[in-house]
Amino acid sequence: MSERLDVRQIARGRWRAILTVLGMDERALSGKHYPCPMCGGRDRFRFDDKEGRGTYFCSGCGAGDGVTLAMGITGLSFRDVAAEVERIAGTVRPSAATPERSNEDKLAALRRAYRESKPIERGDEACRYLAGRGLALYDLPESIRLHPGMAYRDDGEVLGTFPAMLAIVTSPMGEAMSIHRTYLQDGRKAPMSAPKKLMQGLPLSGAAIRLTPASRTVGIAEGVETALAAAELFEVPTWSCISTSGIESFEPPAGVDHVIVFADNDKNFAGQAAAYRAAHRLTLKGYEVEVIVPPTEGDWLDELNRRRPLAT
Repeated sequence: MSERLDVRQIARGRWRAILTVLGMDERALSGKHYPCPMCGGRDRFRFDDKEGRGTYFCSGCGAGDGVTLAMGITGLSFRDVAAEVERIAGTVRPSAATPERSNEDKLAALRRAYRESKPIERGDEACRYLAGRGLALYDLPESIRLHPGMAYRDDGEVLGTFPAMLAIVTSPMGEAMSIHRTYLQDGRKAPMSAPKKLMQGLPLSGAAIRLTPASRTVGIAEGVETALAAAELFEVPTWSCISTSGIESFEPPAGVDHVIVFADNDKNFAGQAAAYRAAHRLTLKGYEVEVIVPPTEGDWLDELNRRRPLAT
């Protein structure tokens, strides 16, 4: 453990320079959304370097720090990356630190966004968006709300104001930790580089967007739309864990003893791998766990829309 701590201390504040030396495109380190250098996903990666720790978030890979990122782009083991990072860190100057927002400030922003929003209604922008994705919406999820107009920021710059579909991210203890936003325009995703964003909040390990009340059995999936599709197909209350890392870290709340993981069928097996890692961990904790994967490439929303013509 001391070795892991030492290399991170040595590299603190130097990650932009270190990752550039390791071959990472400087444009990916600008703090703006960019194709992920690990999974290749378009506009899903953002390097935020919180507290100088080289942190990042990818909606496909999840979150990590500079060591995780260095391992991902080089393919080296932790030991080899640590040696290389330590070597490079001695030759580069630290970057100026960016002050981190306090938890109180983050929570105040979350409460303000919630107060300014309202539950979704038939025919509103969020309902039209979900219906346009192919969801029947027999019952409107109470945890999804519509904000009439939120500023869209990229690297601190306001690029526009759009209605936003809000979904509350909740801890296993039932506490609100963050809000997931989908910026909308005319019933579609807003024409921005990353129309889906998380508000800054508290750590999300174990959390989920609870689209239905908890029951003995709960399903989990990555995205909000995917979770709603799985619930429609299988008639199982299903929650969104946002990403593969959310699937892997999910912790069921009290009263749940059966978890169904509705995995994505990814060409690179990222969705399947995360699902089975989660299943393994939860099984060891005593939960009854199933993993269900779509029969063809894609997620459960893709599968719902493939089956739709057959039912008409």
